[in-house]
Amino acid sequence: MTLTATVLGVPAPPAVAAVPAAVTTPFKAGGEGYRCFRIPAIVTTPSGALLAFAEGRVATCSDIGHNDIVMRKSTDGGRSWGPLKVVVGGADEDAHGNPAPVVDAATGRVSLLYATGPWSGTPGEPVRGPRSLRVVHSVDDGAGWADGAPLPHLKPAGRAWISTGPGHGIQLARGPHRGRLVVPGDYTTTGGRAGGQLYVSDDGGLTWSLGAQAEVDRATAPAFPSELSVTETTGGGVYVNARSSARCGTENHRTATTSTDGGAAFDAPFSPVPGLDTPPVSGSLPRLHAMELGAAQDRLLFSAPSRLGPHTLEDRRELAIRSSYDEGRTWQTAGTVVTPGRSGYSDLALLSSGAIGVLYESAGNIPHSDLVFTSFTEAQLDASHRELRLPRTSDTGPDGYGNHALVHGGAQLGSRGSGRAMTFDGQDDYLRLVSCSDSLRLGAGDFTLAAWFRHTATTGALPMVWGYGMGSGVRQFRLRAEPGRGAIRGAIEEERVRLGFSSIW
Repeated sequence: MTLTATVLGVPAPPAVAAVPAAVTTPFKAGGEGYRCFRIPAIVTTPSGALLAFAEGRVATCSDIGHNDIVMRKSTDGGRSWGPLKVVVGGADEDAHGNPAPVVDAATGRVSLLYATGPWSGTPGEPVRGPRSLRVVHSVDDGAGWADGAPLPHLKPAGRAWISTGPGHGIQLARGPHRGRLVVPGDYTTTGGRAGGQLYVSDDGGLTWSLGAQAEVDRATAPAFPSELSVTETTGGGVYVNARSSARCGTENHRTATTSTDGGAAFDAPFSPVPGLDTPPVSGSLPRLHAMELGAAQDRLLFSAPSRLGPHTLEDRRELAIRSSYDEGRTWQTAGTVVTPGRSGYSDLALLSSGAIGVLYESAGNIPHSDLVFTSFTEAQLDASHRELRLPRTSDTGPDGYGNHALVHGGAQLGSRGSGRAMTFDGQDDYLRLVSCSDSLRLGAGDFTLAAWFRHTATTGALPMVWGYGMGSGVRQFRLRAEPGRGAIRGAIEEERVRLGFSSIW
């Protein structure tokens, strides 16, 4: 493998600063009999209460296993939370997941759609069984929950994987379908296709039908949508922004479409959303303002980690909120960081006070295990506004890796003899190549690595290059200077096997 790049001039990125906000932890890993909590969803009821939902994962943090759907309630805007309630799964050990709540404003009924199915094997090697969709209802602000009718008709013949959300659904507030409930979902087929769909209800959540559907051939299409988020457009339509299956060779990890008939059909195939940097992850999409309802401007919000990269774990950092002022046609590259650390899935809710609340996954060395909540006003959101999109270095080499080298920290272009090179502060400056092209993978054969590096340090260790992937058995390598030892040391690692070399100067 040969890795070459030409570094051109780029501006220094700004320092990471988060919106000032108090944080509570409604779902703490290791508590209440659960190993970890994942997949947040949150809604505000007509009384002003917040209902926060999660998957409570019992033995492991795996998607497959004994997972319940649990809930906590707050009546003070998220400053404190009531006791944990097991909404689904208390009497079995099935895998219940992807809670997707939606509120009917007329009756106050909360409908919670979710996916469920058996599993087999052991917690360490689980095997997922067939999934189906179900719904439960609450008419007393989450105090009690009753089973609704089964939803087998939402999984037509030929469907394999089926899911809901994750995150909340919406109720249309205007247009010819005013009052309709819309919950998103995704699916795969036994014939190798995949896509997204909408579930709709015109009777306050008592009955549900299958609405818009869009699918592609997984073998030939460049990407397909999953983990859809929805919001209402002006005029009573639906805007859908989804996680894209495209991971390598692209900066666009989101895909979107619209429905102008209230979610019955999509207007066009899903297409990439440029300028909305995220890793592969679920996001959330509420409407903040609508001019047709008297606001000064239209404004949609979007929450997701803003660190661009192909990895589903390593790149889930810097949860941020970004805005669209044209109904999702374009998104601002500037936004507000909620947390600079590791973060995963998130769900946004508008509080009765007018504040904005977000429930999101957070942990130390991985993006998830706890679910935490914070809220802030629109003024606080805008006061912490900054450019989120990291500067790029352009690659003009023959391999054409494009714009995939990102500048972190305050690295700037400096001199290298009669040429130019990046200068680093030795603290948090580095360049990161986020393309996962096959030609960059560390295979079993020989490879060549070239780097020019100059420093004045006399102690410590200075990493120069680190190439890595995620997953079991993935090989990685690194090259670093060790001024205190007068050495350059390199290593190639695969699981617990290490081949090392060093050079003393």
